[in-house]
Amino acid sequence: MNTDQILLAVAIMITAVIVAGSVAKKLNLGSIVALLVVGMALGPHSPRPLLTGHVDELQTVGEIGVILLLFLVGLGTQPKRLSSMRRLIFGLGTAQYLLTTIIIAGLLIAAYLVQWQSALIVALGLAMSSDAVALSSLEEHADSVGPRGRVVMAVIIYQSFITIPVLAAIPLIASSAEQGASVPTALKTLEVCAAVASVYLFARYALPKALTFAARRHNIEVFSLIIIAAIFGSAWAMDEVGLSAALGAFMVGIVLSTSVFADQIKASVSWIKEPLLGIFFIAIGMSINLQEVIAIGSPLLHYLPTLFLIKIAVVIALALSFRLGVRTSVLAGLLLAPFDEIAYVVFSSAHSSGLLPERAYAISLMGISFSFVVSPVLINLGYKLVNRFTAEPKPNMPLKETSEAIHDHVVVVGYSYVGQVICSILEKANVPYIAFELSLDRLEEARKGMHRVHYGDVTDPAMMGALAISRARAVVVTTRDYSAIKRMTGTLLHFYPNVKVMTAVPYLFQRDELRNMGVANVIALTPEGTLSFGRSILGDLGIRTDDIDTIIGSLRADDYASIRGVRGPIPRDAPKDAAAEKR
Repeated sequence: MNTDQILLAVAIMITAVIVAGSVAKKLNLGSIVALLVVGMALGPHSPRPLLTGHVDELQTVGEIGVILLLFLVGLGTQPKRLSSMRRLIFGLGTAQYLLTTIIIAGLLIAAYLVQWQSALIVALGLAMSSDAVALSSLEEHADSVGPRGRVVMAVIIYQSFITIPVLAAIPLIASSAEQGASVPTALKTLEVCAAVASVYLFARYALPKALTFAARRHNIEVFSLIIIAAIFGSAWAMDEVGLSAALGAFMVGIVLSTSVFADQIKASVSWIKEPLLGIFFIAIGMSINLQEVIAIGSPLLHYLPTLFLIKIAVVIALALSFRLGVRTSVLAGLLLAPFDEIAYVVFSSAHSSGLLPERAYAISLMGISFSFVVSPVLINLGYKLVNRFTAEPKPNMPLKETSEAIHDHVVVVGYSYVGQVICSILEKANVPYIAFELSLDRLEEARKGMHRVHYGDVTDPAMMGALAISRARAVVVTTRDYSAIKRMTGTLLHFYPNVKVMTAVPYLFQRDELRNMGVANVIALTPEGTLSFGRSILGDLGIRTDDIDTIIGSLRADDYASIRGVRGPIPRDAPKDAAAEKR
């Protein structure tokens, strides 16, 4: 593929991602389905194809989106939360995978009369569930935080670790006994342990120092590049030893989840994840040959629904046995029904080893690809049905946890003196909040003061999206940089018009400018602070309270009309436009 072809392919696919997402939203259809359909329309198997080659390369590019998705999942899965999920990971995850493998292998041996080796390999591949489809669907339905998210994450985490034994089992099953694979297996185990240890030590010790270096210089671009390089490097290390590349990214995310930089890291990665995931699903759609699906006919019509029902039934039964409730059990079954992309690798290795005949290999690959089309439709239908017939249980959660779960918090931007006071006021009023600051020294002050402050540039639109700021109760901007205040409020008013924005600026002309932009709640600190000082002076001089109120009220009247023309020196650090105060 030359440069012209690459540029054309990228332009077409990014445009397709945008159009497909918009159409899917209007039709109330899952975006994954729309992207797969677009891929089938653009790909080499379409009656009028636009992209006729290099589907595998495009799919590889798109898999970077899956790696970034798993990194973000790890970033939101703190070690304490992971430890609390060990019952689901090692209980439900293990039981789901082993039981599904046994049932599928037994069915293939009994119904299709294949050798046990081939049946076992197919079952080991199909028992895994697609993290791309499941996690994307959870995000679409705003269901990542909750019981469904925990069940899906438990299964995905378990199957991330089980990938290497499955891939290692293929040559062992295919090889004869005299080949003696014990030494390579031991060496492979050492390689895996070394890779896992290296990724952990790098993410735990070296990476935070590099991020601190970039943060102290307020260089967000370098900060973002360090994160991207760390994700790709860790993914490469895992891929080199035969583990899932996404597992390396997931590990880095978990280690960084407790970092003060976590929110800014999320913003640095989120903006690139969506288009790459879109390319991944389009590339999957491009690989689906509908003519071949029709030609296979009856076997595929029996094969796919049966396997889907097995996976759904196993998850529902196990989830119910773990007392997760009917709603969670049904939705978890649907979310975990689609086959995993790693099965492509498993079946390719098995085919090259002679374990899968040509026709069985073709049917297996087609079943995986087609599951990407069918699964999102079933998941969307499942959500609609359970929302209609079952009620979401409302657990008795503390105020703080409830506010975090529904994102009903106040976002405080800046932790200068004003920001510190606002945080203290909100705490005393029992109002949940989260503050952001770029200065590491102020973050240290916040840690000592036990305030909930994180590192992050909230003036960045990517950061706003990563924080789901549209669900915030209000945004209070306390930063001293007026240009940053203007930029942030302008972006907020444009993309999130329903979010309540409150800020304070030094001068009246700045307040007037922000009000003209549409910010309703703006305070000018200079006149208000001066009037408060004047009230104190009059009180100390023995003036009656009623008279003080009358005087101060007259100065506030008609939007400070009587004091707008008061002349006096302009501070050196004031913006040039402060001369407007003289008028």
